[in-house]
Amino acid sequence: MAVQLIGGGAGDVPFNRTFFNVTLADLVEPTKDQAHKLTLYLVDGTTMDVCRIEDMADGYLALRAYRNGTDACDTTLHLIPYGTIYRIEISQHSSENDGSRLGFSWTDRRRTNQPRGPQ
Repeated sequence: MAVQLIGGGAGDVPFNRTFFNVTLADLVEPTKDQAHKLTLYLVDGTTMDVCRIEDMADGYLALRAYRNGTDACDTTLHLIPYGTIYRIEISQHSSENDGSRLGFSWTDRRRTNQPRGPQ
């Protein structure tokens, strides 16, 4: 079951390609002393801590997530339909490791093809 906005039309989901391509970049400005953690909450109850957004297709997001209980980025590519994302959490941390997994990155397609975020 896909999440839809109340009063929205068919296919009108709260987090779509435009959100990830434009709005996320406006919300998360990379800085030298700060890192951001991006968590996706899916309608099936899955929670994903994102380490890298690989692609933003028309109907889905291609990403890699941290493995459960580790700081390693999973080599598995996850294809997540936008309509299954019902909540996003963006938190900011100091770049000094505070015991939590820090950082995610993506390519900001609005201005440049240079990766953004911690490398």
